[in-house]
Amino acid sequence: MKKIKLVVFGSIMISSASLHAQDATVKNLQAASSKEIKSTEKDGWKRGGTFIFNVNQGTLSNWAAGGEQNTLGINTILNYAVNFRKGKNTWDSYCDLALGFQNATSFNRFRKTDDRIDITTKYGRQLSNKWYAGLLVNFNSQSLAGYIYGKDTIKDVKNSNFLSPGKLLVSPGFDYRPSKDFSLFVSPATVRWVFKNDNDFYTKAAYGVDAFKKSNVEFGAFLTAKYNKPITKWATYSGRLDLFSNYQHNPQNVDVFFTNLLTMKFNSWFATNLSVDIVYDDDVIKRTKLKEILGLGLTFKL
Repeated sequence: MKKIKLVVFGSIMISSASLHAQDATVKNLQAASSKEIKSTEKDGWKRGGTFIFNVNQGTLSNWAAGGEQNTLGINTILNYAVNFRKGKNTWDSYCDLALGFQNATSFNRFRKTDDRIDITTKYGRQLSNKWYAGLLVNFNSQSLAGYIYGKDTIKDVKNSNFLSPGKLLVSPGFDYRPSKDFSLFVSPATVRWVFKNDNDFYTKAAYGVDAFKKSNVEFGAFLTAKYNKPITKWATYSGRLDLFSNYQHNPQNVDVFFTNLLTMKFNSWFATNLSVDIVYDDDVIKRTKLKEILGLGLTFKL
């Protein structure tokens, strides 16, 4: 009987010590976790951006290889961001606007070469030092009508306009931020509305929207990665990659938007800017689109 009492007493003591050790371990982990998610960033607002005005001009006279006699191109880019932090909560908003035109002797008028409206806002709740749970909303379209330009007497054909197409994306997901230069947002459950608002396109299917309809709702997975890094004192690279897979229609055909901007400054005002965009959306055209613009112009910090 004494042996049984000793065994029971010993078991209780061991269990008590074990529970006490577990409580201490849990407390230590909680303390470490609370330390881990303390951000080094200060609470409050941050604002900033860049405005770029590029001009390129060319003249040929008796040029044996041929080409346009006179060309003039104008391109503007506006990038602006607003960031807010309070404790574990963050709110980041940024816009990317671009508009460009080119004039040449052969068509003797300005034609649009670039047109982009891209606005994103993102809320995040910090889970750990590098991970956030959040909600991202993105809208993108263009400001002016776009055309497939005809040659000689062939008439120009309108193929796009404001909200034609237009896309509104709502995406709950997780945001990975290992540094201030890079962020990766991933969502397996994203809703995207595609708009076809121009009446000229109402009677035909376009941009993934059926004929006699002005919008379509898609459900899929979404990923966006942003990177912004000074390469040297006078050179800065910024890039963004968006991927969207529509679960309901050809999920293997992933929509791709990849934009890159390399800025090389000569001084505080003048810079050379190289912009390269790669786009794939099989609902618009079943080929990869590439746009590259190199220009010299004015760069203003906002």
